[in-house]
Amino acid sequence: MRHYTVFYDSWQLECCGTPFAAGDKIKWVVRPNNGLFTAVDLSFVDYCYEAHSEYKPDFSVIEGVVTDIRLLCQRYEPDKDRPRLLLPVSGELFPIERAEGFDEVPEGMQASGYVVGLTDCTLRPARKEEITYK
Repeated sequence: MRHYTVFYDSWQLECCGTPFAAGDKIKWVVRPNNGLFTAVDLSFVDYCYEAHSEYKPDFSVIEGVVTDIRLLCQRYEPDKDRPRLLLPVSGELFPIERAEGFDEVPEGMQASGYVVGLTDCTLRPARKEEITYK
């Protein structure tokens, strides 16, 4: 059985995603994790959920069962040189049972996304017709 970890941006779930919980079977389009800009080290994440990009050859379709969900919450501060740009300065992962979007977060933090553990996974290249973003 293959196990993978996927990062799912909270804004993507809030925009048009489908809520999910531990034990759910999922089928998602993903791309490789080429580095996430977060205050928490997420280098262990294998893939990132993707529903808002046009087809790229490195997209895959992953199917599996959700084993665990952790909500990434971060604190942001303005960049010194570009004060309109907010940078993550600290963060924490909180275990949750269900991801629905617009989650409650600790005072002064913002939800950034979900770190989702998957088991019983299959992974295959995505076909162009499976990418519904236009």
